[in-house]
Amino acid sequence: MERNEPKYAQELYDGLVSRFAPVADQAKIAIAGGGVQWRCSAQRGDRSCWVGCFEVGGPEFLTFFEGEGKKVATGRTSSSAETVDAIWCWLDGAPLSTLYERFQFVDDEKRRLLSLRETVIGSFANLGTAARNELTVTPSGVSHLWFRTPYRSAHIHFATRHEAPEAVFHWDESELFRFEAADSVALASVLSRWLADNAPPSVLRKEFPWLPIGRLADFYEQGSPVEGEFIESWDQMEGVYQSSRFPPRNLVLPFIADLRRAGYDRKLRAGQSIWSFIVSRSRRPRLRPEQPLVSFQFRQNSMEVFSRGQDEERIFEIPISMSDTVERVLERLSQRPID
Repeated sequence: MERNEPKYAQELYDGLVSRFAPVADQAKIAIAGGGVQWRCSAQRGDRSCWVGCFEVGGPEFLTFFEGEGKKVATGRTSSSAETVDAIWCWLDGAPLSTLYERFQFVDDEKRRLLSLRETVIGSFANLGTAARNELTVTPSGVSHLWFRTPYRSAHIHFATRHEAPEAVFHWDESELFRFEAADSVALASVLSRWLADNAPPSVLRKEFPWLPIGRLADFYEQGSPVEGEFIESWDQMEGVYQSSRFPPRNLVLPFIADLRRAGYDRKLRAGQSIWSFIVSRSRRPRLRPEQPLVSFQFRQNSMEVFSRGQDEERIFEIPISMSDTVERVLERLSQRPID
């Protein structure tokens, strides 16, 4: 299949060569790549730019503007002509402020989040004192705005190419709710109540009935966050198997339901690796290699059980059902401390 990325890169390269033709002896223009990885670069004096050329429902150009070997700004646009103009402007010696004035796409997310931060703190001054705020930009040019207190936080960023940012609210690093923050006044109000006033989720539900606050928040409010996180992880895994075409799903789902009736969804975190069902005592979703676990690797009508802890144990070809063997390994795991 013919890829579009080489065509986008060639189009940009040709545009750069044409634009810099009057100063060709001062500028260095290059194109390189293969497969879906294509990039163009331009350098003049101590300033340079390099551009990743992508297919995202059409052409997309991600430009990094650098000066004296340091990244100064980033910009993403679907226009090769706009990219060429911005690169010319930068390499011709224009200050960053001029790029901002002439090209909205340069540091667009960063500037919008900075403006949003100014707006919300201006609306609720207590946010500026009750919560630390930080704006970061990843190496790929994605901007993130964080508000943090010792136990709560809010993360604001642009999901894909959405017009409005998404705001994600955490308690002890666990996500409790999120929403699209198209209304900066509403966002400021929720931020103030969540971070400055430490309002409990039940109060937020009444004050902001449109907030999608799930039942995990209730466990946090009741002082049993780990139990809530574990139960939610089992809910998610049941959803995964219910929506799958995994052949033994008709045996796996009743098996998981039996484990839940035995109370293991309140003691263990549930997860998966491909189609294996994994339980652990991990507080967080991503298991470290040394953490104890029990893994159920399903076959058509049987399963292999692997227990990792102080002593490894592998049990082959037993029925996909609750049994004394299964209960033994799960009880042993349940005695491990939360990690």
